Amino acid sequence: MNILITGANGLIGRHLVALLSKKNKIYAIVREKTGIQFETNNNVFIKEMDLTKFDTQELPTKIDAIYYLAQSRRFREFPEGSEDTLLVNVVAPIKLANWAIKNNVKFFLYASSGGVYTNPNQPVKEFLEINANEKLGFYLNSKLSAEMLLRNYARMFKTFVILRLFFVYGPGQNKSMLIPRLINNVKNKIEILLNGEEGISINPIYVYDAVEAIEKTLYLNGEYIFNIAGDEIVTIKGICTKIQEITGIEPIYKRVEEIQNDLIADITLMKTLLHVPKISIKEGLQRLIKEDFNDEY
Repeated sequence: MNILITGANGLIGRHLVALLSKKNKIYAIVREKTGIQFETNNNVFIKEMDLTKFDTQELPTKIDAIYYLAQSRRFREFPEGSEDTLLVNVVAPIKLANWAIKNNVKFFLYASSGGVYTNPNQPVKEFLEINANEKLGFYLNSKLSAEMLLRNYARMFKTFVILRLFFVYGPGQNKSMLIPRLINNVKNKIEILLNGEEGISINPIYVYDAVEAIEKTLYLNGEYIFNIAGDEIVTIKGICTKIQEITGIEPIYKRVEEIQNDLIADITLMKTLLHVPKISIKEGLQRLIKEDFNDEY
């Protein structure tokens, strides 16, 4: 197959490129060719594109499948980064969907976020109703908006998939993301804020398991929404305890009274149709610490 992947240099993107390029031709869309973090081979063709100025005329022809994994780099900057977030998270995928239909692309996947759910504190299922009136923040509202708009195209593809990703982590991840940030804080004796006694409960997924699940979507027919998350539920303090077991460094906590909602995904559908996670949280943390934190432990 000829597969186009936007956000190919991101955490999920680069691992997906490596997996899919074993049997397919991959057109990897990146913002800048400098700093490429994935290995190239004869099946990988890199295309530099700025999705805030997206021109579909620059796309390769004869594409069979599209994975839209890109997200705005400025998603935390509101309101300064709101235009960038809107263009990358909403406008560009809509343009790409229109182009895909005109060019007879059969498969379209959009990577959203588990944060779009408005009914937390229970394992959230894909069919739960989401309250569009809820103010989730500009980034998450942009993801939900894209989901709602793109689903109008679903019947025009042989396979249409929305992924709701929950705390994917792994080597090479941006240090500002949750799991690397917790490791860094433990290692450097920086206070870790806990909401209540334990902090929120989540079920993070190691990137290799996430990519194994995402790859399997290629073989589906129809319209799907999948939660992509791990098989273990753990609190923030529980994660830090595991980091302590690996590093020997005791975390420093600061408790705050404000209670936040848990964010736990029900992954029954993922395990049934795609992939059962194999890498435990402790094993994933060990791999991440070994590869990204100087292999000290």
